Amino acid sequence: MIASTKKLRSSLLKASTLLLVTSSILITPTISEAVNSKKPQLSNSEMTKYPAEIIKGIRLTLRIEKHGRLTPIEITEQIENMSKVNAMDTYIRSFPNDLTGSRVREIVHQIYKIDLDAISDLGAGTKQSVYPDQITKAIKQVVDVDDIDSYIHNLSKSEVMDLYLESYHYELAPSAIRVAINLIFGTNLDGISTLENSGIGLFSKGQWINQSSEDLFVVHTSDDDVDVKIYPTDYFKKRTGLDELPSDLQDSLKELGYYFNKEIGAYYYADPHGQSVPDSFKGQTLGLLIGYISTNYSDR
Repeated sequence: MIASTKKLRSSLLKASTLLLVTSSILITPTISEAVNSKKPQLSNSEMTKYPAEIIKGIRLTLRIEKHGRLTPIEITEQIENMSKVNAMDTYIRSFPNDLTGSRVREIVHQIYKIDLDAISDLGAGTKQSVYPDQITKAIKQVVDVDDIDSYIHNLSKSEVMDLYLESYHYELAPSAIRVAINLIFGTNLDGISTLENSGIGLFSKGQWINQSSEDLFVVHTSDDDVDVKIYPTDYFKKRTGLDELPSDLQDSLKELGYYFNKEIGAYYYADPHGQSVPDSFKGQTLGLLIGYISTNYSDR
């Protein structure tokens, strides 16, 4: 009887041990899984990509639009992987009140870290004698002046934005707001969103528009976007052992009209007519750099 009891206890002990080992295997990641996991799951309190107010609004929108089908973890992962454009759109859909100019500029600062009011105070942005018709015609609906161009010319860019949104009764879609920001401030938020994790740092209008510790090249524009200079980062120099841009990239930039300016130690381009370089030229430049990084430094 005693022997039988001991045998039973031994069997139960072995079974318990096996259960613990099996459970441990099921819930503990292997070394390879831990290494290959690029982004751990984050709790609400650990999210850092966007400010808490923005996260709260985005989460509210996702819950409503997905009819509660997403788990909290799934919502967190979606927010962490959102582009800045998507985050702005999703957050604005949660915003119950009219979107005044000051509120929009605050949202841009919260999501993009771009200070549009600072650009306005600096008098920076697209250099133009008059604003596009899309802007002037809209503002003319809310102000009673004979010479709309002269009137607008004496306003700050933030004031121009305020009047433009007022003309639409503060009911513009996020995409239309971004178009207006580009026309008024010369700041292309859609294009800037694509630079995230691209390896390109962008300094424009007196502030960093996009920057990370692993950027390879910097595109540096003047306050009014009339001239542009491109140079390698310290990270690029350390990583590659090169002190200048790769020779084949230099050749490609020369084809766009850039030349090496010895005084500033960078590849340089200035609009021959003293006007802001057009979005198409900016797109060509950034597209060239993004393509080069993708081809030659995809493992950075």
